[in-house]
Amino acid sequence: MSTPAPRLAADRRPPARPRLAALIAGMVMLAVGAPTATTQAAEPFAHRAVRPTIQYEEALAHAADNIDFAPGGRVTIGFTPRRSDRWTVDGSKPQALPAGRLSGKAMRGVQRQTPTGSDASGTIMPVGPVDGPNVDPLTAVPAHPAAAVDPGGLKREVFGFLPYWELSDSSTRLDWEKLSTVAYFGVGATKTGDLLRKNGDGSTSVGWSGWTSSKMTDVINAAHGSGARVVLTIQSFAWSATGASNQKALLGSSGNRANLARQIAAAVRDRGADGVNLDFEPIAATYADEFTLLVKKVRSELDAVHAGYQLTFDTTGWIGNYPIEDATGPGMADAIVIMGYDYRSASSSTVGSIAPIGGSTYDVNDTLKSYLTRIAASRIILGVPYYGRAWSTSTSALNSKNISGTKNGASAAVIYGTARQYAADHGKLWDPVEGVAWTVYRRENCTTTYGCVKPWRQLYFDTAKALKAKYDLVNKKGVRGVAIWALGYDGTRTELYRALEDKFIADTVPPVIASASVSNATLSPNGDGRVDSTTISLSVTGQINFGWVVEPFVDGSPGPKVSSGSSTSKSVKYTWNGKDSAGKVVPDGKYRITVWTADASDNRASVARIVTVDTRAAGVKTSAGPVSISPDGDGHDDRTTLTMSGDEALTGKARILAPDGRTVRRWALTKATTGRWVWGGHDLDGRRVRDDRYTFRIKGRDVAGNQTIEQMVVRVDRTIKSVHWASGSFKPKAGQRDQVNFALRRSATTTLAIYQGSTLVRTIWSKRALTKGLYAWRWNGKASGAYVKPGTYRIVIDAISRIGISSFSRSVEVRAP
Repeated sequence: MSTPAPRLAADRRPPARPRLAALIAGMVMLAVGAPTATTQAAEPFAHRAVRPTIQYEEALAHAADNIDFAPGGRVTIGFTPRRSDRWTVDGSKPQALPAGRLSGKAMRGVQRQTPTGSDASGTIMPVGPVDGPNVDPLTAVPAHPAAAVDPGGLKREVFGFLPYWELSDSSTRLDWEKLSTVAYFGVGATKTGDLLRKNGDGSTSVGWSGWTSSKMTDVINAAHGSGARVVLTIQSFAWSATGASNQKALLGSSGNRANLARQIAAAVRDRGADGVNLDFEPIAATYADEFTLLVKKVRSELDAVHAGYQLTFDTTGWIGNYPIEDATGPGMADAIVIMGYDYRSASSSTVGSIAPIGGSTYDVNDTLKSYLTRIAASRIILGVPYYGRAWSTSTSALNSKNISGTKNGASAAVIYGTARQYAADHGKLWDPVEGVAWTVYRRENCTTTYGCVKPWRQLYFDTAKALKAKYDLVNKKGVRGVAIWALGYDGTRTELYRALEDKFIADTVPPVIASASVSNATLSPNGDGRVDSTTISLSVTGQINFGWVVEPFVDGSPGPKVSSGSSTSKSVKYTWNGKDSAGKVVPDGKYRITVWTADASDNRASVARIVTVDTRAAGVKTSAGPVSISPDGDGHDDRTTLTMSGDEALTGKARILAPDGRTVRRWALTKATTGRWVWGGHDLDGRRVRDDRYTFRIKGRDVAGNQTIEQMVVRVDRTIKSVHWASGSFKPKAGQRDQVNFALRRSATTTLAIYQGSTLVRTIWSKRALTKGLYAWRWNGKASGAYVKPGTYRIVIDAISRIGISSFSRSVEVRAP
């Protein structure tokens, strides 16, 4: 049976839980361990300050606990990881581990060495009291699984310390759905590397008794039945001179290190546990390298038993001389457990949160920043407090002066269950800066020296709200998980487990899509190998699978889906080939492709992109004005203007092609719907081309890759070399005549005619076959036997040669007499 604890008369609280018995005796520490009425200790918030932790203080306070732990049977259920486990162990994915080798009774009979002292770290020094909880024994629940494991699983490791004094408490409730690792706390290590199995009087130490107990057998089997781990915490405290001396002897000897590593591996193997947590605090000055060697040796011994055992070690909120890089490298520890509390202690000059998340002083956020500059987030587990601290204060104001001591009453650690009751009795307040709940009340303290006084008492503790803020920080920083000091401090209450569920299981935060891109917004699934598909790629964190939906998108609204699916690939990339689920090419038009990603809790994030299916080639029209040129520099049809217009943008070339297919001239088209070029009959080198029939060709592709070719004939035709009138003006009725002279470069069928405007006045020759040479014709100003009216007339010569039809005209003035 546990030693019963006396009633805390000064606080007028209900009877304390049995686990507090040893702490009550710690009142003797007040004279040396807490400030007096007139003397205050230095403010512990100084950067890199190092002070004893709650884990050390409670380990000392409970070292003399007399708990009758019945020896347990063999652990019969081996560890099997959950499908949702996301953290690596021993450098790889979690793997199954063997069940126990020996029963608890048999393990108690295996003794290596009987230590000479009652504690491997040195003399036990009791500490101040912990305010007792308010627990109804009739509502107590034994330590067993309270819920089935959610297949969605934890997205962070939830590491909970289970002290032996909580193991023995009937109200301790372990909810395996919200726990991934339980660290039994703990068993000491002697300076020679032996586990502290026996007390000086030959009795089994309370730590080893709890580890080998029937209660622990039940815990391990239950944990393994739910896919959770159980690890053994090994303690070596160097806060006292004796403890530091013992730790130096242990770390400084390769033989002692090897002995401890072998005994740890055997204790884990025989019990059917799943790893070890090393609580060496602090690391003795100049012994960081030796601690790294110990970690390496423990890993080696564990691996010799079976691959896959978890190995962690504890560190303080201030990094100090912990070799965090070296001791978490390959073949070393899987992670560190930061004891993210004790930022204020009993001797702090001002009161407030023991684990502030913000403010002007060093806080949890600063701690994470410091650690993250040195090791990966996946190596960090942040410890959070299931307890608070009470102080006697000078006023009732927030962050008041600490006056705790003999006269006004000692500062005390307060477990969550008790703290919550105090807040319910006196009113719960909230500090938004440090992110902590607090309450204030009067409490009478009576001593022989000072009589009875009734100072203010302030209590600060982390509620579910405060813890959720820390869990949000853990998720934001992406660290491996959280560690709880300590399981059982919430009694039978459930809100702290719900906080874990809300942030690490009932995940409402979707994956984060950092970027998304589409390879092409238009595709032409015609099988020509050009833009037959489009690919949407996403950069995502937090996803485990993704999928897609393709729908027609008409007038801003989606239609029935034509294709959908999903994939478990880590690379979020979807390629659509323009076909429906039956493999048929979809009609041309706009389509919306939605790509979604999901995490383990099926929270989803998505992006949508509109693409166009286009299998129709662009429609293009070409023109040339004139279609026949005579580039001889006489100013008559020396050049032509070439144009194109399309109903879609084209990228390609506009060319002039010779009859043999050679490119004479070319111009680039870049996403063009129109084009205009002037060609004077010269090639790429500036030389005048010969007379012939040329092709003006537009060849390009639209954004979907559909090819368009449109062309027309353009002639270079200088068959008519020259045309001119002798005078260009004459008076027919005055007996004058004018002669038109023209020259042909080649044989042609020639037609000569006189026009006034567009009206034919007289046909002179019609389709007369002429050879190369000079020709002339005199006009007397008559048409159909009569003089034409005065005005401007023109002679039009059409010559049909092998090249085609070329025309030439010259004007003449017919004047009145």
